[in-house]
Amino acid sequence: MTEDPRRAVANRLISWMESNAGDVASINARRPRPRPPELKAAQDALLKTRASAAQKQAVTKATRDMWARSGIREALGSDSEFMGFSSAFNMAAHAILVRDRLEPETFDLIVQPFRDAGFDFDQEA
Repeated sequence: MTEDPRRAVANRLISWMESNAGDVASINARRPRPRPPELKAAQDALLKTRASAAQKQAVTKATRDMWARSGIREALGSDSEFMGFSSAFNMAAHAILVRDRLEPETFDLIVQPFRDAGFDFDQEA
């Protein structure tokens, strides 16, 4: 059985993040703070867009395993920084799963910090 292409891209994002764990501070610095209204609206739209339970469960498990192995939590230095970063990362992974049901601008706003850091969301997995 072949992997769903969207899940393959999400898994590639997870692998990319783990391999770039040493640069997590610079990636985290790309998150806009405070969140602008258009990003809040994009995140609200994403939260209303459901992924299949199987997809979401697989990506959640892979992400949780990556956090445990990578040392990213420790590298960010505080629980609040990790919570903000992990939330942004989890939203980016979820956005990949439902990309075909999001407006392109919504998707772009959510994934922008990771795209700016060098992840290619348009490359096939």
